Amino acid sequence: MSSQPLIHSKRQLTYAAAAIAIEAAVAKSREIAAPECIAIVDAGGNLLAFARVDGAAVLAGDPAIAKAATSASIGAPTGGIPFEFGANLAFASHGGIANLGGGFPIVFRGDVVGAIGDGSGTTEQDVAVAEAGRDAILAALTAAA
Repeated sequence: MSSQPLIHSKRQLTYAAAAIAIEAAVAKSREIAAPECIAIVDAGGNLLAFARVDGAAVLAGDPAIAKAATSASIGAPTGGIPFEFGANLAFASHGGIANLGGGFPIVFRGDVVGAIGDGSGTTEQDVAVAEAGRDAILAALTAAA
């Protein structure tokens, strides 16, 4: 019999937390007049919630999800991988890895519990909207703890 653990115990976001992030990100998107596609994933990169603000580019949906999944996977914001390496990763993963700004891990008490990604605006707009969603979740988690 193995002395190694046979299961992981990992904290992850719930849909209720994802809904808080979506609401805050949509509000920020509207505030700055930058319609966005917004995705929230759990720690494993599985989609929990998605919103497309009226006017957001339809083709920005998949990159938003990929940014969130990438950020959850690497535990860091997206957009920081050197271009050549990032392009190769995107190609090798069939677009599953996104090296574009706008993806942020949601780290609570040292654990990556999920991530947010968005797209359809400029990099600065994408970052502002994603940060608003991330910050709303972190505030709610802190208040509930």
